[in-house]
Amino acid sequence: MTYALICCVAGVWGIIFYRVFAKVDEEQDLLPKGIVKRVQYFKLVDHQHDTIQLSLDYGDPFLQPSKVEMDRSVHESPGQDLQPRRLEITPAKPMVNWTGIQYIGRIFNSQTNKNIAIININGKEAMLNEGETMHGLKFMAQTGDSIKVSYLQAIKYLSVK
Repeated sequence: MTYALICCVAGVWGIIFYRVFAKVDEEQDLLPKGIVKRVQYFKLVDHQHDTIQLSLDYGDPFLQPSKVEMDRSVHESPGQDLQPRRLEITPAKPMVNWTGIQYIGRIFNSQTNKNIAIININGKEAMLNEGETMHGLKFMAQTGDSIKVSYLQAIKYLSVK
């Protein structure tokens, strides 16, 4: 009985392989043997001989005065042409990475009534009195359980971690 089942399984797999490989051979015969030209998806245009010229004689839109300033200048001097004013641009404050600054704790000297803050600045510990600066960080004031510090022109309150 086992030998009969093995023969049946081998026959079924033989039929499957025959049909798969016969189908592959039929598909290869259906493909054309010559070179097939592909259809272009985009129509490419040569702009080398264009006669159109761009008009670039307009001003920078970011340097033009705002509509409110133009209206003010018209009311201030009604007979004069509008002259664009140069706007003062203030530089943006740099983004401060506060992750490297940690407030560890404080020491209070009761005799002098001064607070000394222990601060970790990029892996280096520092002890600062109020008003002192180290590595660009200024200890400004002690406020309850946190301190007020200034770093790169930015002010932040740090609490004990």
